[in-house]
Amino acid sequence: MISGAAIGCTPQAKQDGPREKLTFAYPVSGADAYLVHVAFAKGFFAEEGLDATPRPLAFGKLALDEVNAGKADLAAVADTPFVLSVMNGGKITIIGTVSTSDTNHVIYAKRDRGITRPGDLSGKTIGVTAGTSGDFFLYSFLLFHGIDENRIRRVAVNPDEMAEALDTGRVDAVSTWGGVWKRLRRKSGDDAVVFPGEALYVQAFCIAGTREYVDRNPGTVNKVLRALIKAETFVKRHPEEALHLAAEFTKRDRAVLEEMMDIFTYRVVLDQGLLVNLEDQTRWVIKKRLAARTDMPNYLGFIYDNALRSIDPAAVRIVR
Repeated sequence: MISGAAIGCTPQAKQDGPREKLTFAYPVSGADAYLVHVAFAKGFFAEEGLDATPRPLAFGKLALDEVNAGKADLAAVADTPFVLSVMNGGKITIIGTVSTSDTNHVIYAKRDRGITRPGDLSGKTIGVTAGTSGDFFLYSFLLFHGIDENRIRRVAVNPDEMAEALDTGRVDAVSTWGGVWKRLRRKSGDDAVVFPGEALYVQAFCIAGTREYVDRNPGTVNKVLRALIKAETFVKRHPEEALHLAAEFTKRDRAVLEEMMDIFTYRVVLDQGLLVNLEDQTRWVIKKRLAARTDMPNYLGFIYDNALRSIDPAAVRIVR
C-alpha cells in the first residue's frame, strides 16, 4: 500500500519519454477544489509525468460541462451537477473525491429586506445557480424549515452576479457556497444575515471524467490521483505555504481563501457516504422532475475505484 504520506515524502523518479497531456477543468469561486489548485501550483502533476493544462472556471458545473462537451478530460465538480448529468444520460464516472463539507452552503440574506430568521424567507425572492449544489441545498433548507416552495420566487443567478442582484433588489437572498457568501458578507457587513446549513447537506467534491476517457487512460488517472494525494499531504504538512501558493495560482484574496480552510476536510477518498449522497440527490431530481431519467441508477457503475484502490486501498471504503 502507498499512503498519502509516503507519496508526499518519496523522491520522484525522473520521467522518461513524452508527458501525457490532459486538460483539467476546475472552479475558483470556492475552496472545494483546493487540492487541485495546490497540485498545479506545486507542480505535482508535472512530477507525475503529466502535461496538465489548467482550465479555471467560475464554478464546478461549468467544469463538468467542459468534460461533457469534450473540451476537458477531467473536472473538479460537486456531487449535484454530477447527479444531474447522470440523470440526463451523461456517461461519466467519479475517480475520487477531494473534499467534503457540511458547512459550505448557506442562505445569505439582507436584513433591510425584513429577513432575520428562516421563516422570513417566505414570500421573498431567492437567487440560486440552477443545477448546482446551491440548488439542492435550497431545497433541503426549505424542507427542513417547513417553508413552502410555492411561497418563494426562485431566480436563476450565477455566483458572480449575486452581489449585484442583492444590491439592486432583484433578489432578497441567495443560496450559495463559501467562496461567494464570504465575499458578500465582507461587502455587506452588519446588513448580512447568514443561515447555515445545520449539516443538512454534506457536499462531496469529486474528480470526474467521461467513462470512455477513464477506461482508455488508466495510467493517467493513476498519476492524477497520485498528484492529488501529494497535494493532500503537502496541505497537512505546510498549510501556510499551501495557502500562499493556492492564492497566487488562482489569483484569489488570500484572506478570503484562509477563511474557508476550516469549512472543508481535504482527503482523496471514495467512501460509502458518497453513494448515499448521490442517491439522496437523485430522489430530489426525480421528485422535482429535473431530468429525463426517472429511475434510480446503480451508482456503483459510475464510480471508478480501480486507480485509487491500487494506490491507497484504505482510501476506498465503498461496498460493492
